Amino acid sequence: MNLKDELKIVGENELRHVRSRKKGTMGQTEIDEYEEVTHDGKVVARYIVTEHTNLRGLETKRSIEKQIAD
Repeated sequence: MNLKDELKIVGENELRHVRSRKKGTMGQTEIDEYEEVTHDGKVVARYIVTEHTNLRGLETKRSIEKQIAD
């Protein structure tokens, strides 16, 4: 399953990657930001996908936050 399917983006809308950043002493938290854009360029939602890897045990957790655009 790709990210567009996982976020349930409707078929005609595009998922645009906005930026990436890392946090932590070893970059163990990766944060990616995306925008859901209609075919005419209107941003309808923003998504923050956070993936954190625990350095002890190498367990990875992923969270997704959705923000509705104004």
